Amino acid sequence: MVTRAPAETEILVLARHPRVVTAAMEAAQRVSGLPPRLIPDGWEALRRLCGPGHPPRRVLLEPAAAGSAWGPLLSILDDPSLTDTIIIVTADGLGAPPGMAVLPAKAALLAAALQAPPRTRRRSLPSSSSRALASGLRHDALLVRYQPVVRIADRRPVLVEALARWRGRPMMHGPESFVPAVERAGLARLLALAVISRAAQDIGSLASQMGIGVAVNVSLDQLQRHDLGFWISQALKTGGLAAQNLSLELTETTPVHDLALLGRAIRRLAEAGHGVLLDDLAMDDGRLGLQSLGFAGVKLDKSLVERLPADARARRFVQHVVRQANRRGQAVTAEGVADARLWAAVAALGVHRAQGYWVGRALPAAMLGNWRRRWAALG
Repeated sequence: MVTRAPAETEILVLARHPRVVTAAMEAAQRVSGLPPRLIPDGWEALRRLCGPGHPPRRVLLEPAAAGSAWGPLLSILDDPSLTDTIIIVTADGLGAPPGMAVLPAKAALLAAALQAPPRTRRRSLPSSSSRALASGLRHDALLVRYQPVVRIADRRPVLVEALARWRGRPMMHGPESFVPAVERAGLARLLALAVISRAAQDIGSLASQMGIGVAVNVSLDQLQRHDLGFWISQALKTGGLAAQNLSLELTETTPVHDLALLGRAIRRLAEAGHGVLLDDLAMDDGRLGLQSLGFAGVKLDKSLVERLPADARARRFVQHVVRQANRRGQAVTAEGVADARLWAAVAALGVHRAQGYWVGRALPAAMLGNWRRRWAALG
């Protein structure tokens, strides 16, 4: 695999107005000591940001240069785990999008903003009432982003994980701001089916073109409902996604008290064409025994994967999981593969698949083709 330089110090400048370009470039050079990356077109910036690996963590963004790519750009930049600072800048300091601060094209001000400590961008929904949440889920408030999963042996894309977001102005809301409220309101099934329906519309044609499936998170309570398969089939009818291209990820980490009930649910869903994956498996979480219940695969938690290079006990645990999976015909996926070191670690242990920022970030469906081309070019 081609080595990609870390982007912690690189600053992305998306600008077109001469005054904005001059001030932004001067500020970025002053702060990082490195030539910034200047991109004058929003869609080109989006294509660069949607490639594998970490994007630049600091961005100077002129709305006029973003053009029609403004919405998609914000939706992928607004991730605190990837982007520390987004600075909106205009030639005159006016014309800020609603809800966003803007700076004028003055190098000193922009440099100070770039050097300021990153702010936590956690936001709450305008309303978390049951009625408002249900209405939003039924009327297109939900956005879905798709994070690629690749097979380590040949680097081939095999799956995307569907990750829910909530439409907001000017930036979307992450799952931490709405999923707990949705679950408290008793709307977990409506959320899961809304994600499946959106994935069916977004990925239906891409599934055959790219040879990939889609995985959607489902709680233990929902997974064990006898009628889940029926409701999934109804949701899939909204798009062109075949049943065999949809997998379900069991995200629940609370103890499973009825193994027989869970086993029957997994078999019932398998008969309908859906593999079930055991998600977020970590050391000492008590769920390792569930691996024998007929899961199609196991996903290793990010916290476990991060320990592998330096922790022999973690490596032995993963080797055990892989041996069990090989005997049962299961695929083991490492989550949180953020760099070449972790890719090499999971590959050496026989893990079958990888997911994480080294492979690709969560993307709008329309950008998956661009991601695939850039990923293939790095092979």
